[in-house]
Amino acid sequence: MRNAATAMIVPLFCFASCETGGTGEEWDDTMLKAPNPRIQAGSTTQNSFTIEWDAVENASMYMYRIDGSITGRAYTTEKTVSNLTSATTYSVEVMAIADETSGLKNSPWSDAISVTTLSGPGDVEDPDTDLDGYTLVWADEFNGSAVDESVWNIEVNGSGGGNNELQYYTRNNVSISTEPVSGKSCLTLTARKESYGGRNATSGRINSKGKKYFQYGRFDASIKLPKTANGLWPAYWMMGNDYDNVGWPRCGEVDILEMGHADGIAAGTQDRYLNGACHWGYYKGSSYPNYSNSVTYDYSVQDGEFHLFSCVWDENALAMYIDLDKYPDAEPYFKMNITDTTDDWSTGLYFHKEFFLLFNLAVGGNFPGIWDINQVTALDNGEAKMYIDYVRVYRKN
Repeated sequence: MRNAATAMIVPLFCFASCETGGTGEEWDDTMLKAPNPRIQAGSTTQNSFTIEWDAVENASMYMYRIDGSITGRAYTTEKTVSNLTSATTYSVEVMAIADETSGLKNSPWSDAISVTTLSGPGDVEDPDTDLDGYTLVWADEFNGSAVDESVWNIEVNGSGGGNNELQYYTRNNVSISTEPVSGKSCLTLTARKESYGGRNATSGRINSKGKKYFQYGRFDASIKLPKTANGLWPAYWMMGNDYDNVGWPRCGEVDILEMGHADGIAAGTQDRYLNGACHWGYYKGSSYPNYSNSVTYDYSVQDGEFHLFSCVWDENALAMYIDLDKYPDAEPYFKMNITDTTDDWSTGLYFHKEFFLLFNLAVGGNFPGIWDINQVTALDNGEAKMYIDYVRVYRKN
């Protein structure tokens, strides 16, 4: 439960209609339109966040309230709220105050939005706060007793992911556990060869849609991959947070890490062959735009060690890297320009918005080219695990 006296307190003031102009009052044409507040991507910290909204015509300023108490005003279309309590959920509303010359009334209060501040420093392993010109804005160190469902959605379905995958995703295949060699507390996705829901395998997949989403930055995840052998398909990726409104591929997809591709299997390089990709646009007939690139490394990525997978994303490009902590001058294994806006399939129309995070461990399907559970040699011992030590998001200074 949250202590009631946690929000930032500033000197209170109000116009006569602040409490009545929007409380329980429907909009009519004598009033300003209500603002449309949102939390600025990547702005949430342990004790602050930034609200932003589109300008309202004929507004001279804006009021905002936290948990129903008027807290402050703003003369621009954003405001940082500070002195908050960590790991606490707040309700935020904004009102537009009418210019006196407009002859209009103040707007109603906007619909409330919710934001949860990050966990306190006692819940993390003191991750680097500054990194190559970036500042840490959010992290999950996976140190709790269970997955934090204020951040993550645990998927439960047997849809095959649109790729003819063989697994059924269940809650039982997603956990926080100790990786036995390193002793690290990790998000653990377990693939098992077992019958469930009409499928011959189970596994785990989580996403942060609608809960944690970001525009631009450096996205790091430290992952210990299972032996993909023949049939496993581990992935670390992102999709546009507007997925529910526009669907796929219009939402955009950024595949930071994929392993287990059929080409690696054919070449016997499954442990060194990794892939980065982007998908976007919409279908014209049976086609939509996408771009991928694969690299065969000279060392194993499935060697029982944790490896750092990074996506560096700015206004100009998306690039993916492995082991920047060990090789800071490494070249990206994938890079794509996102400035083109020449037509409605152009990258510049799809990769300048908020994206959420996903981790999953698929079994079979179109990527490995295996659709028979009996050909999935990676599960010959019954199960395999993908360990994620942490995921950290940095904003460029």
